[in-house]
Amino acid sequence: MLIATLGVMSGITVVSSLPLISHTFSEIPNIEFLSKLMLTIPSIIIALFAPIAGYIADKWGRLKPLYIGILLFTIGGSSGFYLENFYAILIGRAVLGFAVALIMTSSTALIGDYFSEKERHKFMSLQGMAVALGGIIFITAGGFLAQVHWSYPFAIYFIPLLFLPLLVTSLYEPEKHIHTEDHTEIKATLLPIYVTAFFTMVLFYMMPTQLPYLIVNTLNGEPRTIGFVIATAMVFNALTSMQYSKIKARLSYLQIYKFTFLLFGLGLLILSQAHNITQLYYCTVFIGMAFGLLLVNTNAWFLSKVHASKRGKASGILTSSFFLGQFSSPLLFQPIVQLYGIQMLFLLVGILSSIISLSLFIKTRRH
Repeated sequence: MLIATLGVMSGITVVSSLPLISHTFSEIPNIEFLSKLMLTIPSIIIALFAPIAGYIADKWGRLKPLYIGILLFTIGGSSGFYLENFYAILIGRAVLGFAVALIMTSSTALIGDYFSEKERHKFMSLQGMAVALGGIIFITAGGFLAQVHWSYPFAIYFIPLLFLPLLVTSLYEPEKHIHTEDHTEIKATLLPIYVTAFFTMVLFYMMPTQLPYLIVNTLNGEPRTIGFVIATAMVFNALTSMQYSKIKARLSYLQIYKFTFLLFGLGLLILSQAHNITQLYYCTVFIGMAFGLLLVNTNAWFLSKVHASKRGKASGILTSSFFLGQFSSPLLFQPIVQLYGIQMLFLLVGILSSIISLSLFIKTRRH
């Protein structure tokens, strides 16, 4: 559960600093767009290297890549704390991306190795709660630290060093599994999950990449306000994630996505009409609940389909799909933002999410 918090730490910890970074390095052309790469460069590196990390986890075990990843995570993630060159910090973010590829791939495979399916749903409910609570702590701390100086939130990336003693004494290497299924059959079964992971992350990652600029540049909020708004969403994320095993006992994976997109669409529609900071908090209920279901449901669906001997490699492709979606999100939506503004983007994606929910409702009713 501690390891799972590193995924959310890799992105949103520095989100409150993005507008300040764009002001600090204002002499660099297109800095507002380039500053968003602080979030998205790790994503493309993860997307590129996660399949390789999965191969490593299957061939050389889960724990060695995990520990190496944590050390690289600390070095690359904290680069903005001690480096003053914008492009050097971006290189540090790339190192962070490679680290997250190792960490998330190994840890997802470990969950599949350690738990049966029913136990897995219960554990992943707790894991989703841990991710959300970690997000609350990291985004709030990042917001307060950004008020002092834009570089201070990068110091949060030293925290995983405190995890290492507990990980070394608690985790064990699972026994290796012999592959017994046809490889192409497994790939075909997992393809819808990979596509879903990519597409949903393209939509959901609008929040950390676009919301800070709406708060600071349009609604005249402070950097800590970004932290408060996202942390509030994370509270509802945690509360919903805790209930996942109970929800899954009643609903199929597809039915859960139906409610996920409905909640997300409602949240975005409210967000698109907000005229002050207070109104932003109304949408956090729906968006937080949606995100609380999204990641847990996708990971649970994936682990229910993949064979034990291929968990590392398959987890790598899943991680790649998630983070390729994160990287693509600001690139795909930037033209809409430039032409129509951030709130129009939220309105359009809110309508799209509602249509997806309606389509899933019709599909599940038919079955």
